[in-house]
Amino acid sequence: MIDEKRELLANLLCQNRQNGSVSDLPFSLLRNEEDAWTVQSTANSAFANDALGYTIVGSSSAIRSSLGISRPIYCTIPVGTHYQGSQSPYRLPQGLIGAQCELVFTMGASLGADRRPVTREQFCKAVLSYQPAIGLVGRRGHLTGQPHLAAIADFALHVATLVGKHHETASLESLDMLKLRASINGDQVFQAVSGENLADPIDAALWLVNDLVKRRGYVSAGISLQPARSSQSCCKSCLGRNSKSKSPKSGT
Repeated sequence: MIDEKRELLANLLCQNRQNGSVSDLPFSLLRNEEDAWTVQSTANSAFANDALGYTIVGSSSAIRSSLGISRPIYCTIPVGTHYQGSQSPYRLPQGLIGAQCELVFTMGASLGADRRPVTREQFCKAVLSYQPAIGLVGRRGHLTGQPHLAAIADFALHVATLVGKHHETASLESLDMLKLRASINGDQVFQAVSGENLADPIDAALWLVNDLVKRRGYVSAGISLQPARSSQSCCKSCLGRNSKSKSPKSGT
């Protein structure tokens, strides 16, 4: 149950996301993480009727330090913020922080119905396919003295998910050798290799699955899980331009 003041904060977050704007918001109303998650949930419900999955921000300690968050956070991917193979320019909103190279896992089976912790083996068996993507990260409210709580409430800083056309059939063993490259209008802005500067996407997705099972009961088949692999502040140069993320072998 949310009280009137925190519901107002959720509605202001929703309005700023709809308008692509940033303003001073009363994040001081957030007393603890429970408040922050409740505000996020209320803002999500006001912003969109449905969601396609979940995205993680802060998989690595370096990203958490730069964003002022103490542990990984996540949010739903609302309908209307997931762009699949689009060639249309994406206009970036105010408050943009940067971009994450990501993998989007599509789940082919439900997990956690028995409320027990999901293992890595169970997760891998449930994955139907994966796709490389770019996750845009930004704020709807100006920084405050409690950035971790504000980030949770502020849609976990998720702005949009840009997914390429290529769709890899699940062969998760190959992720140990995967290379990811992000490009804007064909110009490479970021490249990374597993085992070097990429976080393990399965570990990140498994953490997310188990937290969702603990909070919400289970993870449904058909949803997308989007763990970040690395972060790069490349977004300020791509206003109104086409962005792509891919593995070099994909040809997308």
